[in-house]
Amino acid sequence: MHNINIRYKEVCNNIININDKIRYVGIINRFGKTIVGKIRDGLKPLFKQEEARNEFFLTAVREFMRSSFTNSLGRNHFTLTVHDKVKLVSFIHGEYVIYISIDSTASYDEIVDIVNKVKEMQF
Repeated sequence: MHNINIRYKEVCNNIININDKIRYVGIINRFGKTIVGKIRDGLKPLFKQEEARNEFFLTAVREFMRSSFTNSLGRNHFTLTVHDKVKLVSFIHGEYVIYISIDSTASYDEIVDIVNKVKEMQF
């Protein structure tokens, strides 16, 4: 398990370096438990610890529930939630949910570019 966490830490670092507007990257299991997370150096988290746990649980359940609609709707490429302070992107990658917090100034095209680059990564 230790080697897996080291690998996922590298993945989080690689993702956060895709675009300067990425604030946070988390790899979450289907139960909402954070496997690894990385906040950009110098930034303060927006969530309190309990809020983060609840958000990640809700996101994991939502993403895996959505996957059951693939036959009806087609594959879900990503989920985008837009808030005043931040844009949140999540999607399933293998057995995990990738959760990315992005600065609110990011354009839709930047978000799509980030998602596509993450999906190209092997991990």
